Amino acid sequence: MLFQFNPDENFSKNNGIFGLPKDEKNAKILIIPVPWDVTTSYREGTAYAPEAILEASYQIDLFDTMVPDEWQKGIFYAPFEDWIMDLNSFERRKSKTIIDHRENSDEPLPERLKRAQEEVNNACIQMNSYVSAKVNKCLAFDKIPAVLGGEHSVSFSAIAETAKKYPGLGVLQFDAHADLRKHYLDFQFSHASVMRNVIENVPEVGKLVQVAVRDLCTDEANFAAASEKIETFYNTAMVHRMFEGETWKTITEEIVAALPQQVYISFDIDALKPSLCPHTGTPVPEGLTFEQAAYVLKKLVQSGRQIVGFDLVEVGPDHQNQWDETVGCRLLYQLCIHALASQK
Repeated sequence: MLFQFNPDENFSKNNGIFGLPKDEKNAKILIIPVPWDVTTSYREGTAYAPEAILEASYQIDLFDTMVPDEWQKGIFYAPFEDWIMDLNSFERRKSKTIIDHRENSDEPLPERLKRAQEEVNNACIQMNSYVSAKVNKCLAFDKIPAVLGGEHSVSFSAIAETAKKYPGLGVLQFDAHADLRKHYLDFQFSHASVMRNVIENVPEVGKLVQVAVRDLCTDEANFAAASEKIETFYNTAMVHRMFEGETWKTITEEIVAALPQQVYISFDIDALKPSLCPHTGTPVPEGLTFEQAAYVLKKLVQSGRQIVGFDLVEVGPDHQNQWDETVGCRLLYQLCIHALASQK
């Protein structure tokens, strides 16, 4: 507990994220940055989000009217290893060439691009191993892993490792997309396939609850409908219910009730309205307000459920006005303090 730290003087960049002391040993939350956007299929740049969010975090006030003191349990940002960013940059050049071919040609991939695709898939396996090792270390010391992407593919290993420790784990996915495509563009660990990979390859996950989905293909809709593990709260259906007189409180209580006791939150920022994340990789009209998302976190904690891990992904830095990273760092802080508040 950070009893000796003055929360009103958290502006020093010599300190850690949110201006908190750099105290990895005693911090309850360990933020694991993963600068990765290799399989991004539309707008790239989310690999630069972790450092942009860190930079923006020094502008945040630690006091929160709903959760005022949980920061005292400690939040530590562990710098990423340089090689993971280097690998991302190297493999991204290959994946862009592959995606360009698939989007602009009806011809099969030539042999050189088939080899490149295999290399990209192998690089994604390396990234997964990197995340697995970081998350395992975190869980071994009874800390809460908080993966900070990067594209949504970085969530797979974090969910898998957390589910091994907490069998029957529930995944609460905030997302504009279902992410249930089968090896999208033949990338084994595509950002668009992350939850399909979770459902098919992580048997320890007991439930996937999706919130704010509003962009998906027929195969994804059919896969979700056929799976006993998946419950999807489509954005349009939620909005129509509110048009007809229901409250966000009622809908939120249904979302929370669908989850088991231990919960991992996977938050793709494009679940929010695009005015809050205009530079995200694949923005979609409509979505949640910031306060609607925070309210779900509040009700989740009030229900007595435990947040045992989480991630924030798909923040696209705004290099001119820093808006996306400002929203991103505040959303990250909300995830942190609610996860801390949920601990028994």
